[in-house]
Amino acid sequence: MKDNLFKYIDENFPNLHNEINIRYELGEPFKNGSEERINQVMTRVISIFEDLFDAEDDIYIYIQDWDIINDPMFGNTTPNYIYRLLANHVLEEKVLYKVDEDIDEMGNTVQITQEYNVRLLYERLGGIPYKEILKGIAHYEQGREPSISQAVYFINLEKDILFHMYDDRGCIVYSNSSDKLAYMYHKYNNWIVNYWRDSIDSIFNGK
Repeated sequence: MKDNLFKYIDENFPNLHNEINIRYELGEPFKNGSEERINQVMTRVISIFEDLFDAEDDIYIYIQDWDIINDPMFGNTTPNYIYRLLANHVLEEKVLYKVDEDIDEMGNTVQITQEYNVRLLYERLGGIPYKEILKGIAHYEQGREPSISQAVYFINLEKDILFHMYDDRGCIVYSNSSDKLAYMYHKYNNWIVNYWRDSIDSIFNGK
């Protein structure tokens, strides 16, 4: 499973990204921590998610975990919540490395290697508690529990769709073809993040 998925990602979504994407606003204009914000976030993200994927779809869940137990900003009080949600599923694991560059005291460029874990699940969507996962992500920067601090990606190889909700602010839908996202672009156009609108509009001109 791992080899096939990583090969697919390298070919279609290098670094879990593609220039063909739509970024949706989830939380604005409601105040951080408010019930109104969380309610809107969940209404929007579930609508988008369930328009992308069907219960019968075979889905990869790609969990990027830096294993930070004590988050100095948000507390990370339920770091294993996502794994409790998936306790009855078999996850594969792989250790990967991210290389960043920094400048040392002498002004020299140095490379810093950071290790992180990737945990993978492949299953029919109907058997995955995706609503609880999305709500856990929404909770994290709002100081609510239970929360999910890991970066979580949902990938469908047949539809060539990668979905990532980064927090309560928004989510991004990626594909390798604008045709595959044209429906989502038109249906949820009012939810597109205004800062990215010109860039996103240019992808779908004429679609």
